[in-house]
This record gives sequence, structure tokens and C-alpha cells, in this order.
Amino acid sequence: MDLRRPSTNADQWGRYYTSPAVSRTLVDAMTRVRPKLILELCAGQGALANAALKKWKSANFVTVDTDLTATTVLDRLTSKASHTHHAHDALDDELADKIGVPLGSVDVGLCNPPYVRPRWRSSFGHILEDAGLSGALQSVHDAGADVLFIAQNLRLLRQRGKLGLILPDGLITGQKYRGLRKVLLRDHHVEQVVQLPRRAFTRTEAQTYLLVLSKCCGETPQVQLSQMSNRGEVSLPISIAADLAEHRLDYAFHASRTSTTRRGNTRQGTKTVGAYVNELIRGTTSSSQIDSCPLPVFHLGDFPQTRESAAVPIVPTKFIQSAGKTMELREKYRIANAGDILIARIGRNLHDKVCLLPRGICIISDCIYAIRAAPEHRETLLKYLLSDHGKAALKATSHGVGAKYLSRSDVLELVLPKK
Repeated sequence: MDLRRPSTNADQWGRYYTSPAVSRTLVDAMTRVRPKLILELCAGQGALANAALKKWKSANFVTVDTDLTATTVLDRLTSKASHTHHAHDALDDELADKIGVPLGSVDVGLCNPPYVRPRWRSSFGHILEDAGLSGALQSVHDAGADVLFIAQNLRLLRQRGKLGLILPDGLITGQKYRGLRKVLLRDHHVEQVVQLPRRAFTRTEAQTYLLVLSKCCGETPQVQLSQMSNRGEVSLPISIAADLAEHRLDYAFHASRTSTTRRGNTRQGTKTVGAYVNELIRGTTSSSQIDSCPLPVFHLGDFPQTRESAAVPIVPTKFIQSAGKTMELREKYRIANAGDILIARIGRNLHDKVCLLPRGICIISDCIYAIRAAPEHRETLLKYLLSDHGKAALKATSHGVGAKYLSRSDVLELVLPKK
């Protein structure tokens, strides 16, 4: 597989190897199936196939990996006559013929796609089209290895066959892939999604998920979401409707909203942050431009700690300019006004970075959002964002690896507890 953008922490093929606990959890989530043929693409050391072997001992196994050295590892893993390994590019559009596995014949597909973006080949368009996913993306060039491996597995899977995947955060929560989630939920039955703990894979803090679907089993009515703890325990599931699943498929986000509902709120009776906000402003000054700016720019490291201020953290005085400079500064910078609530747009601990601009104006960096609301709503929003519930909601709704980020819609769609 020709890589356009190799991973910095994975092996040379972009693989993060799956632990026995994660492998076992994925296989255990695949119920109501007695497979005769199990396929693992991008098999690596065969962790998923090995877990499946313990559950379905009489099945025939086929594994595929580009890495020639994987052959020795997989042969040592299982010497069963029912296991065949192929050292081949798993994203070859003619893979079915090359490995002797007809399209639409696999009972169970298992896959932990590599975290890479392969160089685009015209044959990838055929794989996406054949799987019914080409129209699910804003551009076919948005298809990384994860999307391509979903498509390749769907091509090989039989009707009502089961597919078990390990997927990154973007496909589960990112707005960019909402169309993909919509197609998967519409054309297949997405049964279960398990949110894994960070550091589930060594050398990365990437947020990852297990997803199980049944191919072409009708539109998904409900999806079961759960979460694995650092000790490998899986929580009791919560169930969400397909329209909510299209928006996001992560347990933490929906559990946060569910807890609000359990305290007596109804979905119709709650309000979002957006209902109170007049304007959500993002700064334009980049971190590289801050030092050359003649005036102080409020940035991520400038949020006051709660213990250093009164009940409401406020912007430090050195960042506050006279309101008389508003027109002058607005021509060059994005500014916050008196009464705006400033929150971090990006950062590992963004949920802890909230403060108020009490007076004047303030230049904000492109890592900062300024929430502008009418005075009668300001206290409600500030109290919520500083509360434990609000911080948990910010943390749950954020995306990304390592340094998390919030989109505009993430902030505006936060649900406030009912009074």
C-alpha cells in the first residue's frame, strides 16, 4: 500500500496492534452468527482472528496483510489447516480473485484499519462505488484507509454478514463524515458501538471505537452505545435513535445528554446553548502571529485558574483594551466585547478554560471562541459552562487526538439542564 501520509507513531504500515482485551470485546459483541468463513484484512499479527478462533473454532479463516513478515507471525499464531494467509495489498480492487474469496461470500469480517492516508488510486473509486459509499463523502479524496477498508469489507461480506471494525474518532463523531454514518445507518444495521479508553493502543492517545454492523439488514432503528473502562470493563449500554446516531456515535456525548434527561428533562423541554447565543466569534490571530502583535492577544495559556479569581474567572487586566479602540482594532483583529464569555476552541483541557470579559475589549487568538449573549442570558450560560455538568459536556463533545477541539456546532448544540 503506497502511503501519502505515514503515521508518526505506528509501524511502517500505519498499524497500531490490537490488544487481546480489545480483540475479545469486539468478537464478543458479534452475536447471532455462526460463521463458516471469517476474513481479517490488514491482519498484522492476527489479534482479531485469534480472538475469533477461540469463539468459532470450526470456522475457516482467511487473513490478508501487505507486510511480508506478517506471514511468519500468522503461521506461528495458528497452524490450523482451516487458516490461509495471503501477503497482498488488501485494498486491491481485484482482491477477491487474488485470494480466492468471492465477493459477497464472507460471513464475518474483522478489521483494524491502519491510521494512514494512502495515495489515491482510481481503483479506490471502484471499491467505494461497489460498496455504495462513494456518494457518502463530500469528496472521494476524503476516503482514508479506514473508509476504504470499510468499503472493501462490505464488498466481500455476504448479505446479513457481520462486520466488526476498530475505527478512529473522526468517523464516529466528525461532521465531515456525517454522510458516511447516514449511509451506513440507512443501508445496514449498525448494532453496537463501544467507546474505547484512550491509550487502548500503545504509542497513541487516539480515541477509538469498536463498531459492529450487519450488512443489508434494513435501516438501523436503534444503536446500542457503551464504553470500555481502563480496566477492560464494558458499561451497560444506552440506546439512541438513528437520527441521533447520524449526528454522533460516541457513548460519552450521548450519555452526558441522557443524564440530563434522567434528571427530569425531556428532549423537547431542554434548550441548547445556541438558543441563548446571539453570536459565536472565533479569533483570527494565529499562535505564530501573537509575538509580533503590538498589543496583548488572549490565548490558551492566558485563562485564569478558578482559584486565582473570584467565583467567576475573568480575563486578566493586561489583555483588556479601552472600548474606544473598538473600530481601530476591528479592522485588523477579531475582538471580544465586554460581557462575552471566552472558551478554548482547542486543547487537551479545553473544558477547564472558561472566563468572562468584564469590561472593554480583548483581542482573541484563533484558538478562542467568544460567546456573545444578551445580558439576561449571560449568567445562565456562564453558570452552566463553569459547572461540573457543563465541563463534562464540553469534554464529551470535543473531538480529536491528544489536543481536542470544538467546532461551532459542538458548542451551539450543547444541551443545558432544565431549570
